[in-house]
Amino acid sequence: MTRIQNSHFRQEGTIMPVIFSEKKRHEISRQIKEAALRLFKTKGIRKTTVAELAESVGIAKGTFYNFYATKGQLVAEIMDDFDAASERELRNKIGGRDKIPIAEFYKYYVELFRPDTAFSFHFTPDDITVMQEMEETRKFFSQEHAVKTTKLVLEYVDGVREDVDYAYIANFAKLVNLAIENRGAFCQEAFEKNLRTIFDMMLDYLSGNTDNGKGTC
Repeated sequence: MTRIQNSHFRQEGTIMPVIFSEKKRHEISRQIKEAALRLFKTKGIRKTTVAELAESVGIAKGTFYNFYATKGQLVAEIMDDFDAASERELRNKIGGRDKIPIAEFYKYYVELFRPDTAFSFHFTPDDITVMQEMEETRKFFSQEHAVKTTKLVLEYVDGVREDVDYAYIANFAKLVNLAIENRGAFCQEAFEKNLRTIFDMMLDYLSGNTDNGKGTC
């Protein structure tokens, strides 16, 4: 990683902020987010400080606030990036079609749970608790967000049962994410098989091969 040097310069005895170009701002923002994920992995969101985030990319602490008003805003943008990556994956899968067959969606959905598209690989249960508490990120864990996202995705899937319970489907994603966040507590040799069972149950329900009572997430 290239460290960003000279984020401030001295003029007539005063520390003056550098005015970054849009391209440079994008590059520094990317580096801050990459550094944040590394620090969160070792220290967690709660214990990672803004000073550490700034130092990790070679900028002053004050310069960090030119990019993110709070640590929570940074985490929210990281979560948005994961959502955007998932959406790109789906759009690439759809191509120029209006919808994709449910079997094709199933393959996409299983492949979606990997480190570059699933946030659960990067955060601990305590991180999730912190995000549920922070104003900037609690929306990502609300029932409204889960159901809205599920509806948007299933609009592009052909063969979904007409009486689909979106909250029920949203909970499958929550189950998988919870399992991944706590994967160290599971028997590792059977973990992938357990995840596949959850995915298969979701497919059976979406296809109308099984039923359930209405629920909430």
